[in-house]
Amino acid sequence: MTSALFSILPAVGRRGQGLPVPIDGGVSLVPVSMTTRPHVCVERVRWADVDLVGIARFSAFTRYIEQGEQEWLRAAGLPYSEIFKAPDIWMPRRHLSIEYFAPARLDEALALVTYVPRLGETSLTFNVDVIGLTDEQPKASATVVLVCVDVERFAKRPLPQLIRDAVAPFFMDRDAALAASLPIRRDLASRTNLV
Repeated sequence: MTSALFSILPAVGRRGQGLPVPIDGGVSLVPVSMTTRPHVCVERVRWADVDLVGIARFSAFTRYIEQGEQEWLRAAGLPYSEIFKAPDIWMPRRHLSIEYFAPARLDEALALVTYVPRLGETSLTFNVDVIGLTDEQPKASATVVLVCVDVERFAKRPLPQLIRDAVAPFFMDRDAALAASLPIRRDLASRTNLV
């Protein structure tokens, strides 16, 4: 497995973006910048997400969580398009919990703040906090646990070092993630095309 993931990194890593980069024909497993930070992306509440009064249904939040995950993994140098080419492991979801705080309304811009509060031997926990981009009001917080399994036996196996190294820059607790994301969220909110 590890060799399959190693082979994809030179194609997806880019200098200066905190991603693994090739060195002398090889691969660096240490991100360029080890400064921890959450990943932040923006999504709007869409028509398909809302109920009759224009409030996002609880089920819409699973889409926001998946988008946060996909964009975070891309930023970590592990885009889905490459992960699914890895022939030896899968990372199924073992647990998903969502705590809801406030309604998200039709066309509202949401910041999806993604970070890793826990790395286990065979599992990876990531959180996605959904926050109103303009009002800075928390809308929901999700916790997702992925378990690394062998494809053939579907038995747990240790997380490859490559994955550990790729997600290391996003390792932090919720308070640190929210504090570190605040200037990013405010910058995104100031852009007129997003609000």
